[in-house]
Amino acid sequence: MMKNPFWFNIIQQWKLMGKGQYGVTFPFLMGAIAHKNSEKTDIESVFQLIINEPVDGYYSEVRWCGNIDEPVVSIKKIEDITKVAIKASFSARSSDTTSLGFTEDLMSFFHLDCTTADECLSKLISYTEKYVSNGQFSKELNRETFEREFTVFSSDDIKFIEDIRALTDKN
Repeated sequence: MMKNPFWFNIIQQWKLMGKGQYGVTFPFLMGAIAHKNSEKTDIESVFQLIINEPVDGYYSEVRWCGNIDEPVVSIKKIEDITKVAIKASFSARSSDTTSLGFTEDLMSFFHLDCTTADECLSKLISYTEKYVSNGQFSKELNRETFEREFTVFSSDDIKFIEDIRALTDKN
């Protein structure tokens, strides 16, 4: 059995460990990968990995999370793809199976406001870069304003990332 890549484990374990209902934000994912590699990570290349090197039997789904008012990426079994309203998607090279799908709610005028998979991807890359370039990876509740905002990783975030790195390296 091939071991799952780190990006996949971060997304999958986030939900399995009850840290979120769907998945992680893209700034969180990029920050986790950069933390693991101890270097800046190219956002576009991570999206290309997700699109062109999906884990067998799974696809990545970008949807809107109302709890934190952000787009998040989750991991789903490929047979569950009909249970959700995927409006646009990418498939891995030389495959007709969806590897990265965008839900209708995410693409709506109220959220990402995109009509094609390429447009959604472009907007997500720009959006993610805005936070990652400032070292803001985790959306936390500001205790003074009671608004959620992107900030540096908390010690809990770092522990989660380190645990997933250990799990990934072990398998």
